[in-house]
Amino acid sequence: MKAKFKIFVLILIMASIKTGLFATAQKPDILILNDDEKKLYANPLQSLFFKNPELKQKFDDIGKKYVLMVSTACWRGYVAKFKIIDSSLYIVDTTIEIAENPDETKNFKPKTISIFSELFETDKPVLCDSYSGMLIVPQGKMVSYVHGGYLSEYEKYILIKITDGKKINQGEYSLQDYKEKKLKAFESFCKSAKYQDSWNKIKDSFIADISEESKKEIMKTSEDFYLYDFFEF
Repeated sequence: MKAKFKIFVLILIMASIKTGLFATAQKPDILILNDDEKKLYANPLQSLFFKNPELKQKFDDIGKKYVLMVSTACWRGYVAKFKIIDSSLYIVDTTIEIAENPDETKNFKPKTISIFSELFETDKPVLCDSYSGMLIVPQGKMVSYVHGGYLSEYEKYILIKITDGKKINQGEYSLQDYKEKKLKAFESFCKSAKYQDSWNKIKDSFIADISEESKKEIMKTSEDFYLYDFFEF
């Protein structure tokens, strides 16, 4: 029992590394598909921040103007909205929550505001041409809730592969099909050189004598390491 609990804790830690959060279910970003707003279990803006530190600094500077309402359900501090236009991924909005009347000590109200035009200095959609990754869009009813990151499970999934901002492939799967394909992708990942390279990037966050079984359980929770390269549509 202790071993299983230890692995579960490590999985939650791994989820926190992946999404920049701790063991709390997170408010997702949004992807507009067929004019409908869908939950997005990926955060492309984080990738843009990583590749463009000046953009991240600009975001931080904007936040200093307000009393931000950052909760454990959204550690990244924003919700970004994306749309695929002519087979390319664009960001179309970025919102934050602030205190509407910060001078009052009681009964202050949270207010959602858009910082998109200030962050990107335009009102037009911005091409995410520096983003390569897998967009995971849960569909239907939630069938299993996990209080951590994006680990809850849904009836169906849409997966969209993006390379340098361009849609490369897209598929829709039942939960069972998605889990089977994800497992197959993970098994291929484990046989590749990328597996050890990926572990080397995160291993310092864990105890030195971690078992191979626990190591694989941790790596399995981070789809960012393997879905893009090994998922077969």
